[in-house]
Formats: sequence, C-alpha cells, structure tokens
Amino acid sequence: MQGCDASILLNYQNSERRAYASRTLRGFQVIDDIQAKFERDIPKRVSCADILTAGARDATLLLGGPFWEVPLGRRDGKTSVAKEADLVPQGRKNATALIKIFQERGLNILELVVLSGAHIIGRSSCRSFQHRLANYKGTGGPDPTLDRLYWRNLTQSCKRSSNLVNLDATTPKTSDTEYYKNLGKKKGLLSTDQELYSDPRTAPFVSTFVNQLPDLFYNQFAVSMVKLANVKVPTPPNENEIRLNCNYVNPTPRKKVNPPRRG
Repeated sequence: MQGCDASILLNYQNSERRAYASRTLRGFQVIDDIQAKFERDIPKRVSCADILTAGARDATLLLGGPFWEVPLGRRDGKTSVAKEADLVPQGRKNATALIKIFQERGLNILELVVLSGAHIIGRSSCRSFQHRLANYKGTGGPDPTLDRLYWRNLTQSCKRSSNLVNLDATTPKTSDTEYYKNLGKKKGLLSTDQELYSDPRTAPFVSTFVNQLPDLFYNQFAVSMVKLANVKVPTPPNENEIRLNCNYVNPTPRKKVNPPRRG
C-alpha cells in the first residue's frame, strides 16, 4: 500500500507480493516481458509503475471499457511490506470502513462506488466470501442478501476455499454496468459489493449507474482511475527509481574509493 508505485511487484520475503492477501494475484510474467522489451529498446526510461497503470487502462479498453489518458512519469518504490497488503479490503468490511479507507487516500464516496465497478471483470477466491454461504453472523444460514439460486451456485463452486469465482455473475468478460445491476438482484459476490447497494450513502450512486446510459459510468471511471493513479505520489523524487527489473530494487552503486596519496 505504498501507493501506485509498483511495490506489489517486488519479490522477496515479507514483501506485498508474498503476503497472504496477494495469493491469488497473477500475470507477473506478463509485466516482466513488457518491462524487458522497454529495457531493450529504451533503457531506464519506463517505470514498472507506468507499465501497471497503462496496462490496467489497455486491458479495460480491450474488454469494451473506456479510454483515459494515463499520467506517466511515476517512479517505482523501493519498499514493499507484506502486512500493508492486508490493509486492502478483503471483502468483509462494511460501508463505513470502506468510506474511511478511501477518504484517508483522498477519494470520496462516488469514487468508492465507481472504482468498485472494476469488479465487472476478474475473479475472487472463495475464502473471501465463504462467510456468507453458511452460518452468516451466527444465524445458522446464508447471508440473507444473497439470491438463493446464486447462493446454491456459489456453494457448488466453493468445494475448496482456494477455488476462484467470477466477480461479475452475468458478464464476467465484458466491461459494462451489469455489476451494478447484479447488486439489485442480490448477486454481489463480496460483502463489500453488496454493501454498496444497501448503504444509504452509496446506494444513490449505484442506482444512478443502473438507470443511466453506460457512458456515465465509463466517463466517471476514467476520471477516478486517473485520480487513483495519483494517490500517494512520493516526494522528493529521489526516494524512488526506475527499476531495471520489476522484481527487485536496483543495486546500490559502489562508491569509488580513491587510492591513498603518497608522499
């Protein structure tokens, strides 16, 4: 959680990448391949942080989502701490906790709802929502905000806690607004998803994205992604670097030692 500075890519013991919360992350080799090509063609010019932010935009675009100008020039962090990865919401927090997390990073309630819309694609491990499937909050039954047929399907899909399930129950490979429509049908996969529909502070934004043309969501998503990319930009700039390998910080140059003077 150092900010959008590619700290998640650093690969060593007790880094964010090795954290329990990061266990389902994939695609690291793709980033390595892109970075290796840049280093061959224009060495020491493109940061791993820029590759991640531009890659997120391009993947969204390929799935039918919006285009936005990616603010480039961000440098890579030198620090990655596993316990900070656990600060990322894991699917169980209520709306109040989510709002607080976003506000601490300069993001408002609208941006919480919009950026949660990134769940139109991707998958989650069953362990992130298994608490909703049985004995929810000691009731002996499932979460009542889960559609019964959806609950049955999830139960069948989650024989193992490590199994993966689509975040969007209806159109998991398309960038659209079905994610918000699913919340009204009690088909939000994570508690943090369904909370957006039920909490009076976030529900009006969900309703707006359901009832308006998708362009409204696309335009706001693009604006919010640019703002997210500028969270916690480190200063002064010499604290960060352009990594030569996204997995490791650059080696510290050896200081030149002058020979002792004679005479």
